[in-house]
Amino acid sequence: MVAISRPSGEGSARQERRQGDRRAAIIEAATELFAERGFSGVSVQEIADVAGTHKTTVLYHFDTKDALHEAVLEQALGKVAEIQREFLAGPFMRERVGYLIDQIHSFYAENRSLARLLERELLDPVGSEAYLKLFVDPIYVPAMESFDRAIERGLIRPIDPALFIHDTHVTLIGYFCHAPLLERLRPGVDPYAVDALIARREYLVDQIFAQLMPEAQERGGTPPSTPKKNGGKK
Repeated sequence: MVAISRPSGEGSARQERRQGDRRAAIIEAATELFAERGFSGVSVQEIADVAGTHKTTVLYHFDTKDALHEAVLEQALGKVAEIQREFLAGPFMRERVGYLIDQIHSFYAENRSLARLLERELLDPVGSEAYLKLFVDPIYVPAMESFDRAIERGLIRPIDPALFIHDTHVTLIGYFCHAPLLERLRPGVDPYAVDALIARREYLVDQIFAQLMPEAQERGGTPPSTPKKNGGKK
């Protein structure tokens, strides 16, 4: 019998791919189940069953259900944090706000289970430490700091950044959790079709600028380059 030689490392690379596939399947199953029933309503065994693997395999990749929960949330919130960091690095302009919303819409349209998961996390009466850690620190705090700086420079109205960010977050994820309601309100219209998402983007951009822009500035105009003094009064 002739032995077949394989390139060095081929076996380990194949094993790593299999491990990566199993891990991805576990995260996908956990995401669906957590989104449907919440963290406390799902067992590790149920996650293993849906992922088509064993409980011991789940615990091999994730030491605890809490660790798996955090990995699921990191997948859901990590992309949002990345999108936001890019946005906060540039000027606050209508075109960039529209692009930001387009990116978030595209992400949740392709991953609606993640939107449902985040909405369920908000409904958790005791709150999830993993959710708060992954949402508040990398997403909420930098956005609030950016709003505070813009308010100090007179670029936007003196609003409460915490309330604005909370309401915008809920608005964005909620849209991807309410398909039956949206379809009933607009029969025959797919709420997640490209045209529908473009229309929603324009609606949200108008809403955001109407809330944030100083009264003397036209809606959708370029923010002033210099701060106002004493609220714009002489």
